[in-house]
Amino acid sequence: MKTNYFFKSILLIFILAACQGCQLVSSVKQFEASSDPYQGSAYKAVLMKWTREAPIYRGLDLELMASVTFKTPEYRDAYANEYARTYKLGSKEKEKLIKDQKEASLTYNDFIMAAYVPDKEWNDFNKKNSIWKIYLKAGNEKKIIPLEIRKIKKIDAVIIHFFPYINTWESIYLVRFPVKLSETDKNIIDGTCSNIKIVITSVRGTTEMVWND
Repeated sequence: MKTNYFFKSILLIFILAACQGCQLVSSVKQFEASSDPYQGSAYKAVLMKWTREAPIYRGLDLELMASVTFKTPEYRDAYANEYARTYKLGSKEKEKLIKDQKEASLTYNDFIMAAYVPDKEWNDFNKKNSIWKIYLKAGNEKKIIPLEIRKIKKIDAVIIHFFPYINTWESIYLVRFPVKLSETDKNIIDGTCSNIKIVITSVRGTTEMVWND
């Protein structure tokens, strides 16, 4: 009897240990899932596809480090889906958000730019007398100047979620260009464009970011 009791006790210990092991594995898997802020959604891949980074050096000195995301229709769709997932939007709210993003893409070619400049006084892209100029070029078309360069003053958790490359040393700007060429009905960016460029230039140097899609 004592022997049977002993073996039953040992068996019970193994069963409890196995159950605890299962719980531990489950907890680890849950932690791995929660450590991905996008929960396996397509957003991160689309963000990387449409983001470029380029520096300007003068000798060994860094004059500018810029990261730019092109808010293409594909990006806007991924953004709307990720926003809806994050904030648990209902179907009607999600449909409205997707519609708003599509309408925006028909009106503007928008770019989000994170810029680091060692001298803060030169981080003035939004000012009329800025030392910097930004142009959009598509295919063989002439350079297009922005309709607006707006500084995004509030860098909060929402901005960081959607643009995780942003850090505290950078300034963030919305750089907005038209969709159509002035006084024409022709799109600046269409299916015939071999490449799309953002050119950033000043007396401190010049850099280009290219999208071939």
